[in-house]
Amino acid sequence: MANPAKWERLRPLRPDTLRPPMINLNVDDEVQFVRRTLKVKKPRFDASLVYLTRKFMDLVKTAPDGVLDLNEVATTLGVRKRRVYDITNVLDGIHLIQKRSKNLIQWV
Repeated sequence: MANPAKWERLRPLRPDTLRPPMINLNVDDEVQFVRRTLKVKKPRFDASLVYLTRKFMDLVKTAPDGVLDLNEVATTLGVRKRRVYDITNVLDGIHLIQKRSKNLIQWV
């Protein structure tokens, strides 16, 4: 039979240990604490495809000969390559850009 001490270590965490820390964001000491997570999220608009496409187009306009490296675009925009591929696939579908190689695109 299994050792009970072994099962004690495998117990799930208590819910109270999973809560984010409390930070006092209030100036007045009489007001209750407000719970905030420490991770700062971007606003939804900053991660939207419309916003990223506009930033992508700004990069295309400033690129020499309209040629962009998708790896550099992903790091400049601060997004995963998958999001850049979403943008390039749509622009390629409406014939505004063409793929020169795996990671290079060119404005048509």
